[in-house]
Amino acid sequence: MKKLSIAFLFCFFYWSNSIAQSSSVSHVIDVSDAILDQDNGSVAISRADKNVIVIGAASDFADMAANGMLAFYTADRGATWQSSRLPLPASTDVFAWGAPSVISDDNGTFYYAYLTNDGADSAGHIAVASSTNGGKTWVNAAPVSVASTQYGFPDMPSIWIDRSATSTKNGRIYCAWDQFYSADSSQFKGAYIAWSDDKCKHWSTAKFLGPCDNYVEVRTGKNGEVFVSSSDSIGLSHQLFISKDFGTSFGLPSDIAGFTSYPTYANDTALTILKGITGFAAFPYLSVDVDLASNRIHAVYGDYEGDAASLYYRYSDNVGATWSAAIGISDTSSSDRFDPWVSVDQKTHEAYLFFYSSESDANNQFVAPYRQRLRDSSKERVSTPYNPLVVESVGGSSPYIGDHTASDAFDSVYVGVWTQNRSGHNDGDVYAYISSPKGKSAVPVLVHSSTLWLSPVYPNPTSNHSTSIRYYLPEATDVSFDLFDISGSNLSHLADSHHDEGSYSQQLQLGGIAPGTYIIRLSTSDGQLSQKVIVY
Repeated sequence: MKKLSIAFLFCFFYWSNSIAQSSSVSHVIDVSDAILDQDNGSVAISRADKNVIVIGAASDFADMAANGMLAFYTADRGATWQSSRLPLPASTDVFAWGAPSVISDDNGTFYYAYLTNDGADSAGHIAVASSTNGGKTWVNAAPVSVASTQYGFPDMPSIWIDRSATSTKNGRIYCAWDQFYSADSSQFKGAYIAWSDDKCKHWSTAKFLGPCDNYVEVRTGKNGEVFVSSSDSIGLSHQLFISKDFGTSFGLPSDIAGFTSYPTYANDTALTILKGITGFAAFPYLSVDVDLASNRIHAVYGDYEGDAASLYYRYSDNVGATWSAAIGISDTSSSDRFDPWVSVDQKTHEAYLFFYSSESDANNQFVAPYRQRLRDSSKERVSTPYNPLVVESVGGSSPYIGDHTASDAFDSVYVGVWTQNRSGHNDGDVYAYISSPKGKSAVPVLVHSSTLWLSPVYPNPTSNHSTSIRYYLPEATDVSFDLFDISGSNLSHLADSHHDEGSYSQQLQLGGIAPGTYIIRLSTSDGQLSQKVIVY
């Protein structure tokens, strides 16, 4: 199996408004810096070892068809990452088509659902693979039994595991998806669900739940209740399909809120957008998760008010019978907030929201991912803002930054995943933010390592001859930085210091050097490490 070569770009930062009261180990990583598009990220933390994290991602269609779906995995809580490929689908007449969804069971086995296609809209399928070694290798499981309809192409599968100790179906794996059932395959989509009680060796017959659009999520409750989120653009409503008999039957959906759909893209009425006429495709969907201790359902949904996308939070403590008053997420200005993802840490019982927002930009152009704790609205921006319109077009009609954000939380470890489009490139990359409280100090630190470590410089390229770099020292040592040209000639000495064991950040002034590619070298008693920097 051909394996994609991945160059990993690490970009680290501190934040001033930490969600956790204790110190935090936090970093942002471009896990998929590559020539080909990467998007649709999904993430899961191993429930057997919280240092193990797996991210699934879509790539270029031809690449997925030839080489299989992508996975990125770490065994040290994001300090280092590697990539793997899922095997090609077991059925030889279909090929991988994207839309990954990843989950971990209590034993640390990862399950990875994704779309397959044979080239016809009426013949889509959902494949599943599993990994018992933290994402290093994968084996095919049985595909999900997709409903047979005339126009039965599924989209955006969501895989979940019943982890409740009080549920009689503990360990059952659910897969929900939305599926076209209209003649033109662009309107009238419905929500479906199936499940497996034998680790994805067999799946139940698919069950139709009702109309929905764009994206569904499946979650389970304290007593094995099954919840499937739904956003209906025809009825303009956010609803939750609920089953109290483990998915066997669903009553009328619980109404959470109505909404005003985002503006329609001028050249394609099937797409809705933000950012005006040149904006990217978006949709105001619903995201939910459930606290298994209290059985509280946390729900965040999108709306469009006046001239901006908005997000609201509601919760239910009676299995969706009634809902709290709506609470606005973030500010109430004209900035756009969209693509929510809710995750509950079942160890700490904190509920978090991950989302995009342009609130850092007064002109409402640049966006950034944010994490917000729902119980007290404390939040942080987890990456610097970027221009979402710097991206190739989809079918020549509209920019694209991935269908959603994603996150997972377990035992105080939190991972948020999003697609970011880099200036000067026409591809999207999957980024991950990792945070984990550590110790009692209020000073954030990086993940510890047993060896000398040096991050890439940031920003890179740089135009002002100033850049910064982070490094980790496994023991006390003298530290020096030098600047070399590409031929190896030492141009200047940048910095000297002495530090104890730990992680550090160094601001470097490169001087009035000509545009070009240079090498920054770190020298210590433990050895030397180098990183490239481009000056323009």
